[in-house]
Amino acid sequence: MSNDNHMTIGSIQNIGVIGLGRMGGAIANNILKSGFNLVVYNRTQEKTHALVQSGAISAASPKEAAAKSDVILTSLRDDRALLDVVTGEEGILSGLQPNRIHIGTSTISPSLSNSLAEMHHAQGCIYVAAPVLGNPTTAQAAKLTTFVAGDRTAIEQCNRLFNSYCQKVVKVGNERAAANTLKLSANYVMLTLLDLMGQVYALAEKSDIDLQLMNELLDMVFDYPGLKQYANRIRTRDFDNVGFDLLSAFKDVQLILQRSSDIRVPLPYANSISDKFIAAIANDLETKDWISTYEITRMLAGLKK
Repeated sequence: MSNDNHMTIGSIQNIGVIGLGRMGGAIANNILKSGFNLVVYNRTQEKTHALVQSGAISAASPKEAAAKSDVILTSLRDDRALLDVVTGEEGILSGLQPNRIHIGTSTISPSLSNSLAEMHHAQGCIYVAAPVLGNPTTAQAAKLTTFVAGDRTAIEQCNRLFNSYCQKVVKVGNERAAANTLKLSANYVMLTLLDLMGQVYALAEKSDIDLQLMNELLDMVFDYPGLKQYANRIRTRDFDNVGFDLLSAFKDVQLILQRSSDIRVPLPYANSISDKFIAAIANDLETKDWISTYEITRMLAGLKK
């Protein structure tokens, strides 16, 4: 789409927010406090009351909210909820004016994000993928992180808006799916770490270890500066600078599995890791650094050497 008809930077003032749950409500409140004119819509009307009392205008439909907005922002539960709000006679696309912007803050599928960009383009308006990372507390404090992808000029126009509810804005290019993939990656890391912490606490309990000691151990691990170094070395596939060789690490994995079996505490990640170590050894990586299991992950993903 040509940028010739874009709104000028600084002209954005009328913001619509659809979806006023704990995240959306906090985002809307920060937008209002930052001096924007705010239009809100929520399927449950009661959730608009506090914002209306603070100066927002309540819309009767997503279409009306979009029609009154320079930028419409959605904060909804999932793909289906977002599609329901975007499409139909009373949907966002029925009301959004040409060259106006829709910012999607929800955690949705990357494929839908790209589809939404096409749907908006067909209507002469713009979809910006901007899923947020954080929780209601960080949302209330305007300290969210957002991964932003889409039309560069449109994103620049929304900088002041992003800064009203975010502490950090990560711009990832034009491909909308990339922003949503980054958000899913962040959630995957968190989900894995939370489950892993639960597993080692269970291991401590059955080993009669004070859970506070395990807590201190986790603090030490998460504070270990080598983790960031490993992340960079995995990214660059730097496996020849061997600090801990794969064969020695495999021995430790077997000890972990043995302890798991001895005291009957399932440690499923250890089984998965063991299989990758076996594959790495079979592919002559045993003298490389233990992070070289990344090569097996890449092979399984069909990535070329």
